[in-house]
Amino acid sequence: MPLKPGSSQETVSSNISEMVHAGHPQDQAVAAALRTAREGMKRGGGIKVHSGPIHSTVAGRTDHLPMHVSSGSYVIPADIISAMGEGNSMAGFKVAKSIFSIPGPYGKSTGKMPYDGSEMPYGQPSPRKAKGGEVDAVPIVAAGGEYVISPEEVEHIGGGSMDHGHKVLDAFVKKMRKKTIQTLQSLPGPKKD
Repeated sequence: MPLKPGSSQETVSSNISEMVHAGHPQDQAVAAALRTAREGMKRGGGIKVHSGPIHSTVAGRTDHLPMHVSSGSYVIPADIISAMGEGNSMAGFKVAKSIFSIPGPYGKSTGKMPYDGSEMPYGQPSPRKAKGGEVDAVPIVAAGGEYVISPEEVEHIGGGSMDHGHKVLDAFVKKMRKKTIQTLQSLPGPKKD
């Protein structure tokens, strides 16, 4: 069975589904679909990299959404995003965006990464310039409720160091998970009749 050519999320998902329905193991289906997408990109097919919240219409938080992220991105797990929103993923997405987005020239997130210098007042130079070259896209299988932090944002969090940014984010995730566990343990048990 030939797989459909293309690197879009829909095409990769369709290829995975087709292979699973044909009796192939899930891991093998994902690997084959992502390989087909990569081969298509080598032949000149375009690729879209994901950054920001990962929305899903499928219930549950299992890794089932194939996509591409920029090399150096950081994925905040869904349980951390939900905890940031006090149990609500959509609220957690808003908190994550306010925390992790690089601030714009006036202290607010511009929603544009990286800066192109067009919004700087009085023609001042941009604090960040694109490094040029092509984006190295990495295929992943993600879950709804997760949040992808772009490499530029990771570097900004690390004070200019990508490695330090990843360490800071690892520590953040561990601290948030510990805080959430403590909060849940302190809650009263179910009410007895």
